[in-house]
Amino acid sequence: GLFCAVNCAEKTGTRILVIEKNISPGKKFLLSGTGQCNITHTGTVPEFTRHYGNAGDFVKPALSAFTPAAMINFLQENDIPTVEKENGKIFPESMRAIDVLSMLIELCENRGIEFRFDSPVTDIIYKDGIFEVTSGGEKFTSEKVVVASGGESYPDTGSSGDGYKFAESMGHSITPTSPSLAPVYIRSFPFTELSGISFKNRTVSLFKNGKKNHSSSGDILFTHKGLSGPVILDMSRYISRGDVLEVSLAGKKSEEMNTDFIAESRAQGKKSIKTFLKNYDIPERLITVILEQEGIDPLKNVSEISKNERVKLFKSLGEYPFIVEEKGNFNVAMATTGGVCRDEIDKRTMESKIIPGLYFAGEVIDVDGDTGGYNIQWAFSSGKTAADGIKRKG
Repeated sequence: GLFCAVNCAEKTGTRILVIEKNISPGKKFLLSGTGQCNITHTGTVPEFTRHYGNAGDFVKPALSAFTPAAMINFLQENDIPTVEKENGKIFPESMRAIDVLSMLIELCENRGIEFRFDSPVTDIIYKDGIFEVTSGGEKFTSEKVVVASGGESYPDTGSSGDGYKFAESMGHSITPTSPSLAPVYIRSFPFTELSGISFKNRTVSLFKNGKKNHSSSGDILFTHKGLSGPVILDMSRYISRGDVLEVSLAGKKSEEMNTDFIAESRAQGKKSIKTFLKNYDIPERLITVILEQEGIDPLKNVSEISKNERVKLFKSLGEYPFIVEEKGNFNVAMATTGGVCRDEIDKRTMESKIIPGLYFAGEVIDVDGDTGGYNIQWAFSSGKTAADGIKRKG
């Protein structure tokens, strides 16, 4: 919303009012990247579009209008140098979200943008080409309105889904919402004692009603109640209660492990099964627990392991089936999947196809990106696109 306002203010003579529910703006922005502000990611626009689920085609024009490179340039031009961290994540060099927020607020103030703080909007009415916005006991009229109220994640920051109500009251459809970028809680999770163990680049396959629905690879983290880590967070947009997640804990499929085992048992039959499993990138504590679950003595020679034992063992390590109890709610989710229906918004301008002069930006739209800076980039790109659409329309 702030970035949209900044860009709208480039047109002289335009009065701009930002109505903010909280006593200060950017409360949720300050949480981004655990306060360090993972603001975007390296990559081209075509590469970026693959990180928004099935919304890639919709986000492309906005990302092309304000690219990741443009984001970095904008920050540097405003004395916020950036730094690239692991896996291409881009942060302000200071690693402080407050620095970016302060810069945006200063730009707004310098361009004469007005604010109303601690003023939740309670109603938006459209009649005869004019919007009437009710907030804090006051009524404001305008020919154009941008709804940039966020989704439902982290409701304590003020993101409680208000924008959906306003959009719906003006004829828009709302795609059902659910938490995204959320941890997953597993039914009778068998590895609670291993909380904190992480795995690099593991394959996770999602099954719904016995059929594979989605598969992806990335880092995984065991929690007290289940699974987290980038690949789980990114996949959470697709996950529901009762789904099954098959995880390659060993980083190899069971068939590959079986082939390795046969060759090893012929060459070094007196090697213990525990020693054999150390050939793989598996935490030793997990090896101990898995062998215990399967009832196999860790010191047993590989030549003494029965076919039935190794089939069950390698199935657990190659495709461990976790049944989803639920995923984290909006209090812990970093984003919202669902929102204002994309089909009812012009992706080139962010203007409503139903109500002229009504624009949307950011997470209120049915767009949610992967972890790694993709959601903030979308918020800025869509805000810039809405501002450009408003300026072109005059």
